[in-house]
Amino acid sequence: MTLSFRFRLFADDSCSPVTTDVTSSPSWKEIETVLTPCRSADDSVDSGIGSSVKLSIKLPSRKRCLSRTFIARKSLFSGKRPADADEAQSPLKKKSKSDDVITEAPSTDDIITAVERLESHDLIADGSRGYTLPTIPGKHSDLKSISADTMAEVLNGVYSDRLHKVTIVDCRYPYEFEGGHIRGAVNMYTRDAVNSLLETQTTAGKRHVLIFHCEFSSERGPRMYRHLRSQDRALNQDHYPKLNFPEVYLLHGGYKAFYESHGDLCDPDSYTPMLHLDHCADLRHFRVKSKTWTAGSEKVSSRRHRSRIFPSGLDL
Repeated sequence: MTLSFRFRLFADDSCSPVTTDVTSSPSWKEIETVLTPCRSADDSVDSGIGSSVKLSIKLPSRKRCLSRTFIARKSLFSGKRPADADEAQSPLKKKSKSDDVITEAPSTDDIITAVERLESHDLIADGSRGYTLPTIPGKHSDLKSISADTMAEVLNGVYSDRLHKVTIVDCRYPYEFEGGHIRGAVNMYTRDAVNSLLETQTTAGKRHVLIFHCEFSSERGPRMYRHLRSQDRALNQDHYPKLNFPEVYLLHGGYKAFYESHGDLCDPDSYTPMLHLDHCADLRHFRVKSKTWTAGSEKVSSRRHRSRIFPSGLDL
């Protein structure tokens, strides 16, 4: 068809578009039919054709073009921007992003049965068995506490035939930990550090026991104990009462009480109080970093109460 058009247009000077007006010629009408956008030509909108002939080449409308452009961009940039590598995330958030299979949650009857079993027997938090270590009444009735003597027996291997692994979680600030800690303890004074425990692999049937404490086991240790249990429950909400760490204890009296009776099991054999005069700057730094003083609006009333007891507003 192209050769035919050129032949009829430029075979002689009489058909040349330069020397004559070809808009009324049959050849021009044929070209116009092929090339002009699919609508009636209109001089008022500068169509360039000046004819009302319907065209055979249909060009997409502007609305349709924009729609295709949007779809193309969406396909290219549909992936979410990854979060910063150093952004701390709880195990619960990581689990919700990685889960591909939706499991059926336990029924209400199953939950009620599990709760009744836990309340009627002195069992660990998943109801699977009794506690390995002897417990004592403590300041925190919702937590299981052990004495300093029981802690010493654990370190001396008295329960090694019944416990697969024991992790002693020291929730004091680093300068306190470095100034003396229970042998083999790990220093975890932030929620993110405690969350990392839930990322470790636990072996079914193997007893991995956690023992929390701080200086007096009054505030920081119990708070981290409760935080771990809350995260553990949320992580296993579809399998209640299953837990990663069902057997957790609080060291009654904290490091101070343990050091006073079993200093030989501390490394080094010393005790650095949180309020030590040589560590005032460290206290300010780690108190802010750990966010123990501003760890949620629900703590406002308790902070005010403590501020009346401790004028400096220190969190023990």
